[in-house]
Amino acid sequence: MQRLGIAILRRFLKDDRGQTAAVLAVVIFALVALSAAGVETGHVYYAYRLLQASTNAAALAAAQGMPDIGTSGSTTVGTAWGNLITYSSQSGEKNATNILQSDSITADFYCASSITGSPFNVGCQTPPSGEGSCTSGSTCNAVKATQTAKVSLWFGGFVGVRTMNLAAQATAAMRGGLHLPYNIAMIIDTTNSMTSGAPSADGCGTNASQVQCAVTGALDMLESMYPCVGGASTTCTSTSDYADAVSLFVFPPVAAGSATDDTNCPTKNPPTVPYAFPVVTPGSSQNLILPTSTTQYPNNAGTYQIVSWNQTYKSTNGSSTLLATDPLAVAVGAGGGTCQGLKAPGGQGTYYAQVIYAAQAALVAQQTAEAAKGYATSNVLIILSDGDATASNSSANTSAGGNNGNGNQIVALSGTLNGTCTSSKCTNSNATTTTYPSALGECGQAVQAAQAATEAGTKVYTVAMGSETSGSCLTDAQYTISSGSTYGAIGYPSGPYSGQACNAIEAMATNVNTFFSDNTGGCPASTPNTSYTTIGSIFQAVGTNLSTARLIPNGTT
Repeated sequence: MQRLGIAILRRFLKDDRGQTAAVLAVVIFALVALSAAGVETGHVYYAYRLLQASTNAAALAAAQGMPDIGTSGSTTVGTAWGNLITYSSQSGEKNATNILQSDSITADFYCASSITGSPFNVGCQTPPSGEGSCTSGSTCNAVKATQTAKVSLWFGGFVGVRTMNLAAQATAAMRGGLHLPYNIAMIIDTTNSMTSGAPSADGCGTNASQVQCAVTGALDMLESMYPCVGGASTTCTSTSDYADAVSLFVFPPVAAGSATDDTNCPTKNPPTVPYAFPVVTPGSSQNLILPTSTTQYPNNAGTYQIVSWNQTYKSTNGSSTLLATDPLAVAVGAGGGTCQGLKAPGGQGTYYAQVIYAAQAALVAQQTAEAAKGYATSNVLIILSDGDATASNSSANTSAGGNNGNGNQIVALSGTLNGTCTSSKCTNSNATTTTYPSALGECGQAVQAAQAATEAGTKVYTVAMGSETSGSCLTDAQYTISSGSTYGAIGYPSGPYSGQACNAIEAMATNVNTFFSDNTGGCPASTPNTSYTTIGSIFQAVGTNLSTARLIPNGTT
């Protein structure tokens, strides 16, 4: 019996039937587990990349909003905290996704001393009053964003783990150092009203006129800019690749050959001429939006462009002062002594449209010329004025809102200007036409000109200096731009100051972020810019807007 038992046991041990199935089951289970792990790893990594990408975007957006920090939890676009949240992965925000859950984002605004010098040149700044505070110290120039979220696991439930916690971090330097290549056309109002004293709230000191205050603001902006490509020590010449090339325009137009009165020492008032149109076909626009080889800019009676494209207003990028002998620097008052910069000769009423078309045409021509050299640039238009468009014509149709009390300030050199009458009854068809150029609808023509510039790709900044919120744009009875207009910060006439100069100047801006006002005439700036109420701070804010935020390594101090 013992031998029989041993024999049976030996037969059992030698029988390998079914072992392959067991091994195969183990192998299949392992392969499935490995595949599931691989798929889960890819799923989690994809979720992490989404989180990292949105954290990068949030940090950059927050840095672009600095130094206006705002309040934690704010969703107001235009402040750093609002931008941070808007570009996060939180529910309802721009980078929200159903893959990431329970998202939370925090930020640390701090001063990174290593980026205050070249090549970044981003100084640590104190946020404007009422615009939040730095989280680490009183000044800051960088933001560190930390974002956390959960991702649901597809197979983790089999091992009791249903979600995984993810975290991403990104650090960005505040805008304000590196400037993109820009063609910048500045338009400054030099009509007679700009000779009045600047309010003390404008921050230009006692006895300063409005035009002197405007010039000081322009000087402040130029001092913060880089004329040419390179670091702070780069010497800028007329042949350098430029970062910020600037051309200066004024209105009313000055007599041909007299622009040097504003750019040579001693500076003095140049003679002005009426806003004149070479050829006018009643009822039709001259279509001065896109220049041609035969288009005259500005008109053949004078010029709006005081300084052509200039990139030598500073000796080096990092210089804190302008080059006193440079024509643009002289025009903005950097020459000192008898070189006081632009004056306000007056002589004509306010009429914006023609100078806006002239500046936009110059921008397009300059951009095209640079593109032919293989150099990509962007166009910027800055318009500063104190109010209503009221240039007059002695034949303007007063019943249609024309202002004809001050002689011929806006005229046609050939043809019949729209909005004027050929008889005492004003029965001709163009007598009530506001189509540019016209003696009617002058504020509306300016809004249309600025919005056309925006449509063509130009970023338009407007600065209302003591702009009115009462009266009206006196010659605008016939002109309306819908509040639903595609371009412009606001429709015209619409809003709380519908039809007023404040409404018109805001409507000229590309968007709410590019409209500024000193609010001395009761015209408030858009919500993102309410803290900038002195002319100096406004121009500095515009200059900062023309630079860009950029990511820097985490841990930068």
